[in-house]
Amino acid sequence: MAEILEFVNARPAVLIPVVLLAAVVVFAVLKRLLKLAAILVIAGVLFVVLADYLGIAV
Repeated sequence: MAEILEFVNARPAVLIPVVLLAAVVVFAVLKRLLKLAAILVIAGVLFVVLADYLGIAV
């Protein structure tokens, strides 16, 4: 791992694509997590509304 960091540190031209690739990966992960959170919130709200409609204690 240290060799990779030294290689990237010695060559700044390699650093730009590496940073861009890391940013794309982080963005993709965050996007999926936000989508999952939105689905869970919607499912929770629908569950509470359904439980209230059916008279079930939540």
